[in-house]
Amino acid sequence: MLITLFLPGFYISVATFHQEMIPTELALSIASAKQGVPFPTFVEVLIMLMSFEILLEAGLRLPKNIGSAVSIVGGIIVGQAAVEARFISPAVVVVIALTAIADFAMTNQDFSYALRLTRFLIAIISSVFGLFGLSIGALLLLYHLSTIVSFGVPYLAAFTNDEGQKIIDTVVSFPVKFFKKRPIELNTENKTRQK
Repeated sequence: MLITLFLPGFYISVATFHQEMIPTELALSIASAKQGVPFPTFVEVLIMLMSFEILLEAGLRLPKNIGSAVSIVGGIIVGQAAVEARFISPAVVVVIALTAIADFAMTNQDFSYALRLTRFLIAIISSVFGLFGLSIGALLLLYHLSTIVSFGVPYLAAFTNDEGQKIIDTVVSFPVKFFKKRPIELNTENKTRQK
């Protein structure tokens, strides 16, 4: 989740504002690959993110047999063609490819869709303020998540338990049969789960 959400914004902020954070050899390699590319890093990343989203949507509307193949092969072909045409630098293609792989690793597709929109917002904030903007975007996202209440239970209630046991249960999910008691946040009269 962290890779797919923050990697494009991190790359934009480091490549645009904080070049001293990149090792010298890598910075020289990125600079030499970027020669001849007419767009700034922010525009390159946004173009590739939008292209990736268009390919994903096209893959969803095709039959299942060829939909996933079209999105993967289309991404490879579009990325390679954009690099050869000096439209996009190779580093941006690698960053977007890593972002896409991390996005495909998400188990919940609805959560993945929410992350896609947030990824654009964080990339835009990072392009304006650098790593400070990335931090502000992360804090705004955390603030938003902490204000959400679902069925009377705060959205981040599992991360605020005193004993820390709920954090472990949230991060590493065990089968339901191992949980004998209902969550404390629900404030139920009967604390024992039904069988």
